[in-house]
Amino acid sequence: MENIQKPTKEKLIIRACHTCLKINESYQEIQRCLHCNKSFLPLRYFEKIHQNKGQSYTSHFASSDQIEDEDLIKGLFVLW
Repeated sequence: MENIQKPTKEKLIIRACHTCLKINESYQEIQRCLHCNKSFLPLRYFEKIHQNKGQSYTSHFASSDQIEDEDLIKGLFVLW
């Protein structure tokens, strides 16, 4: 019998920049605005920074499959 994997559908993260108000889209949490280059913090920053003290800063940014609706900041993020 063949091992058939269920195809995963990646969610698109849509984020509005709170500085320039432009829309950014990615399958990974965005580290900087693509328009004005403003730096962003990862979602649930304070939880991640205390739980993963020895890891690099860039490892705190999650892929869209790791993010749930409860993690999003209403008005700035959308999972599509």
